[in-house]
Amino acid sequence: MPQYFLLKTEPTTYSIDDLERDGRTAWDGVRNHLAKRHLQAMQVGDIALIYHSVDERRVVGLARVVGPASPDPTDASGKFVCVDLAFERRMHRPVTLAEFKAAGFEDFELVRMSRLSCMPVPAPIFDWVLAQENNAPQV
Repeated sequence: MPQYFLLKTEPTTYSIDDLERDGRTAWDGVRNHLAKRHLQAMQVGDIALIYHSVDERRVVGLARVVGPASPDPTDASGKFVCVDLAFERRMHRPVTLAEFKAAGFEDFELVRMSRLSCMPVPAPIFDWVLAQENNAPQV
C-alpha cells in the first residue's frame, strides 16, 4: 500500500503545469532537515499531493514517486536529498488551505507548520482531499 505525501512548490518556480509538461522531474532544492527526513521516507509507488504555495495555497495535482531518495545534485554540501516524481494528474478542483482548516485538520502539518515543504499525509486526509475535488468548496 502506498504512503501519501504533500509537496509544496511555488508555482512561479515549478508548477503543476511544468510537471505535466516534463512528465517526470527530480524534486530537488529542499533545504529543511525535517522535510529531508520525509523525502527519505518516500518509496517508489508512493503518491504525492502537489501543493501550490504562496498566493494560491491549494492542492493542484498528484504525482507518483518513481525514484527513491538520492543525493540532491543542487546541494553543494551533500547533506540533502531529492526524489524522482512522475506526473499523475491534475485535481478536478483544487483543494485550498482554507478548506483544510475548515475541516478541522489543525493537527495536520500543512496547517501547523506552514513553511514545511514536504510532509506525510495520513490516509484519511488523503481520502478527504480526493473526495473534496468533486464537491463545491466548503469555504
